[in-house]
Amino acid sequence: MANKKRIVVGGTFDIIHLGHIKFLWAAKRLSKNSELIVIVARDSTVHKLKNRQPIFNEQERLELVQNLKPVDRAILGKKINDGTIFDILLELRPDIVALGFDQVFSEEEILKWSRKKGLNIKVVRLPKFEFKGIKSSSEAREKISMMSR
Repeated sequence: MANKKRIVVGGTFDIIHLGHIKFLWAAKRLSKNSELIVIVARDSTVHKLKNRQPIFNEQERLELVQNLKPVDRAILGKKINDGTIFDILLELRPDIVALGFDQVFSEEEILKWSRKKGLNIKVVRLPKFEFKGIKSSSEAREKISMMSR
C-alpha cells in the first residue's frame, strides 16, 4: 500500500445500480494510485436517515459492496450510539473523502473537523452522473413495485 492515496466514501448501497458503480469508479479515480474504502451504513442508520428499512440487511450490503471491482475494502459504519462518521474518519485517516451529489454531509464541516484533528483531508463532492436507466435505489424500488402489480 506504499504511497497509495486512501479515499473514503460512504452510503447505504441498498439496491446496487449503475449510479453506485459510476460513483465508486469516479471516487477511485480521484488519485492514480489509490485505495478505495467504502463505509456501508448500518441498518439502524438507514432507518433513522431514510425512515425505512433497507431491502438488504447490512451484512448483505457489505458483502455486495466488497465484491465490486473498484472497492478495495468495505466496512460497516458505526451503530447510532457507538460513534459518528467522524470517528470512522479518525480511524481510517483518509487522504480524500468523496461525497455523492445528494449526500447530506457538509464539505466545510468535514474540512473544519479534519483541521482541528490535525488531518489533511481533501473533500470532493462528486457530480450527479448522467446516463439512461435507473439512477437511484428509490427508482429501482418504484420499478419493482410497478412490475409486481
